[in-house]
Amino acid sequence: MSTVDGSSGEPAGEDFLRRHARKIAAPLKGQWGRLIPMSMMFYFMAFANSIMDAVKDTLVVTAFGGAEQIPYLTVYAVLPMSLLFVSLFGKLSEKLGREKLFYFAVAVFMVFFALFTGVLYPMREVLHPYETAAYLSSVLPRGLSGGIAVFTNWTYSLFYVAGELWGDVVLSLLFWGLANEITRVSEAGIIYPLLGIGANIAQACSGMFMKFITTSWHPAGVSPENMWQEKLKLFMFVVMSCGGAIMACHKYICDRERKDPNSAMSEKLREHESRERVRLAQESAPESSTSPKKKKSQGLAASLSYVFESPEVACLAVMAIAQGLSSIIFQVAWKTQLRILRPDPTSYAAYMGDVQTYSGMVTGIFMVAAPFLFKYLGWKGTLSVTPKTVIALGWVFFGTSIYALRHGALTQSSHLLPILVFGGAVIYIVERAAKFSLFKPAEEMVYITLDEDSRTKGKAAVDVLGSQIGKTGGSFMQQGLIFTYGSIIGALPVLVCCHSAIAVCWLVAVNALAARRAQQLDSEIAEGTAILEV
Repeated sequence: MSTVDGSSGEPAGEDFLRRHARKIAAPLKGQWGRLIPMSMMFYFMAFANSIMDAVKDTLVVTAFGGAEQIPYLTVYAVLPMSLLFVSLFGKLSEKLGREKLFYFAVAVFMVFFALFTGVLYPMREVLHPYETAAYLSSVLPRGLSGGIAVFTNWTYSLFYVAGELWGDVVLSLLFWGLANEITRVSEAGIIYPLLGIGANIAQACSGMFMKFITTSWHPAGVSPENMWQEKLKLFMFVVMSCGGAIMACHKYICDRERKDPNSAMSEKLREHESRERVRLAQESAPESSTSPKKKKSQGLAASLSYVFESPEVACLAVMAIAQGLSSIIFQVAWKTQLRILRPDPTSYAAYMGDVQTYSGMVTGIFMVAAPFLFKYLGWKGTLSVTPKTVIALGWVFFGTSIYALRHGALTQSSHLLPILVFGGAVIYIVERAAKFSLFKPAEEMVYITLDEDSRTKGKAAVDVLGSQIGKTGGSFMQQGLIFTYGSIIGALPVLVCCHSAIAVCWLVAVNALAARRAQQLDSEIAEGTAILEV
């Protein structure tokens, strides 16, 4: 028997849901014009990123003979390219400005993906030096097989580097750089967690898209040996289409924000113009013979200087390095087990497609809950959820893996391996959900309170270089363990200790940053979430 609300004549349950939906949406009044286009742009960025994640892992793990070669890619390919990017970013940001640099960076990625799809991949048999690789394998130690694989399959290595940098540069540096430019701290507690909803809808959509293409789409007239190449062409066409949509969304957002004289972007532009006038006046003033003018440093050194000079940026850098270290330790161990279970490229990609789908769904739920967590846990409490989750779930995964190792259950015929791989997928999904819905928004709020150079050059060093240094440190550690134990599987007992110690360092950096900024951020977040009710 249904209950009816006497004042409205509507069912009480329906009236309750509508009333509380209005309460939840109340803080977003006046924000939809920013939230929707930003979420759309994030959707296209994340859709492309999810496709590239699955494709680069499929190419590398299946061609290289396992996930154990990923550390070599991280050290000898991704890190050098990250150093080069940060150096160029510091110089180009001075010459082009944030907006033009955004378009330039996205366009460079699109050109490379077109080149890979049209030239490098179709000619891989000619371009890959298989004979040289066979000779190197015969004269070098077995422990260097990963490095030989990176060299042999150099076109795949380049694609892997581009896929890694897309996540660091576009999803992290460029997107959040724009968000920090157009958002106030008081608005960020509500807006920032919700911005990622578009990204996580994209993850779910891309996962279903990947699974459909890899398992059900079979273009007519294509031989089985060329089927993957045709599917790769379609994937890259979609990625390049996303690139065009990203640039269109960015232009719309910037044009809209500049037209509003009261927007955060307009305020920052006025502050920047005022500082430029002061700087030009100082440069045009007569110089003292005893005070020679110092040339302003640019490039990599300038970006790194902000890390060492600012305690806040230093804490953010430690957090980025720790996050990268813990992530690569877990993922290499899990993906090694996944490859044992799914050695075929199509089967491996289909499984990763399912993982991306559920990751998007779970993260979307976390993001809807995030504004309430910011209100009731505070900025520090919300920021610390992710490292605490990494510590707890890391013990579960590695402990179970060690048990399976000691009982000989890490083989394809084992009944325990599918359960272990599924459990690793669940942990991967939960950790990503906590990172992107709670940790990342809380981290980005800090940048809003910093000066312009720290928001650009310092952020470039943290987001791109800090993350890759973390992954590189993990790679060096794993290479040493492979030399010592022969494989990642054999080194599981050492990995669990390293994983936990790194996550504890991550938590210490969170507490140090909170000691400097929590009070300011909590007060401004409380102002923005004051009318937020359940």
